[in-house]
Amino acid sequence: MPELFRQGTLEMSQVPFSEPVSAMMWSDVLTNRLAVIAAVVLLLVELSDILMLIPHLLRCMPFWKGNAELEHSVSISRTRNTVAFVCGVLFCVIADRYSLLDPSWRISLPDEWQLAGTVALVFGVALLRGLLYLFTPLGSRTNEYACTVRHALYNYFILFVCLAVVSTALMEAVRMPEAAARIIILIEAILLYVVDIWRTAQILSSRYGVFTTILYLCALEFLPLGILILTCTR
Repeated sequence: MPELFRQGTLEMSQVPFSEPVSAMMWSDVLTNRLAVIAAVVLLLVELSDILMLIPHLLRCMPFWKGNAELEHSVSISRTRNTVAFVCGVLFCVIADRYSLLDPSWRISLPDEWQLAGTVALVFGVALLRGLLYLFTPLGSRTNEYACTVRHALYNYFILFVCLAVVSTALMEAVRMPEAAARIIILIEAILLYVVDIWRTAQILSSRYGVFTTILYLCALEFLPLGILILTCTR
């Protein structure tokens, strides 16, 4: 009986198996960590201005004239513009963390460059929207009505980012699954965008007819958003 085992062949690999490489977490990327630190610093620097703006921004929710009143104050509108830029930085970090904007070309980038891809996408769409406004009478930098229409998005965007920052902090604290957190932030974005479009339409209709209002909305608001959605689905 022992002779049966003397001619056996060992089929085990002679090379030790390498341990599987664990997927890198978003927070493990150095550029992402630095971006979070920079975003938090900017938030703390602008926190007093944000708190000062909140009552004015909340008035823009139920009343479209709240946008005009905010724009009428030169100091408040300038502060709003600065805060909107800071919120743009915060949004880029949140959007990259939860893959809110996830085109195929961004996924193909190295981990340390994906945040830069998100930043390029967000500010590229903002630049496109600004250029589109320049080709219309609403592109004026001195006309208060034109500035009210153009900057209404800033007011609701700041409210959205403030809400998203609070939501993100809570969701990270309870370790909510990324997919669920992403849905919550997207719902918040959709709700604030719907309010923005509704109030912008009211501002436009206060001076223009229904047909002109729809044309302006399609060319200046829906077109950049459509390009962004189309980009993120490819």
